Amino acid sequence: MSETHIAWGRIPVFDEDDGFFTVAMAEKWQDHMLNSYKDVYRGMKTKIDSNSPISFYLDRALLEASVIAAILGMKKITQSSANNVKEPNAFKVAAYLSYWWLRRKPVGIHYPSNWDLKDLEIRISDGDNFPDKDKTIWQLKHINELVAVHMVASYIFNFDNVLCGNRQCARLKRTDENFCFDDFEAMKTEMLQKLTYYFSYRTLAPKVIEHILEGYTFHPVWGLTGKLWASERGSEGSD
Repeated sequence: MSETHIAWGRIPVFDEDDGFFTVAMAEKWQDHMLNSYKDVYRGMKTKIDSNSPISFYLDRALLEASVIAAILGMKKITQSSANNVKEPNAFKVAAYLSYWWLRRKPVGIHYPSNWDLKDLEIRISDGDNFPDKDKTIWQLKHINELVAVHMVASYIFNFDNVLCGNRQCARLKRTDENFCFDDFEAMKTEMLQKLTYYFSYRTLAPKVIEHILEGYTFHPVWGLTGKLWASERGSEGSD
């Protein structure tokens, strides 16, 4: 962080080194947000032909402001007598970071004034199939939402650690006729697409994002990034 001693109103942003909201923790969260942007950026660049004059930029000041606003929001919870929350768990951290990212929208795209997104050229992908142009244009317009989805998903889930595979999915389909996915990978795709839709069009608050993420973990298809629910036991309130 460019500033290590900031106060917002009467609330100091950062704790001392023995606290939770330290400068080191803020930098860790900022790095996670930045890495999420880089992953989405690389994915978008693979779809766009190099002849398309689009450039991406990340406003570092807005990135830092997002982290600070998230910390202040979480500190209000930990300092409130209405809650028994001493430290925010991963669900709450992901919710506040993504909420303020969506409020600040640090990422933008640039292109010349005499060019339009409808003129976008798509790069040929596997099997000489073209990615959907309209979908790619929509993703460019909602790149901050794409980053926010990647941010929360990678903060909560370890998708490389598949706990329930095709065999478990087949068993579930035999026992529950209401399960409508061919496999869990299709369920994940639908889950992330739905979350992107919520981030793009729904009125959100940190507690709404938090509860969505909690609900996504109920079925243990993929590993989590830690003992996320253990830190939630005994806590009360959800702001």
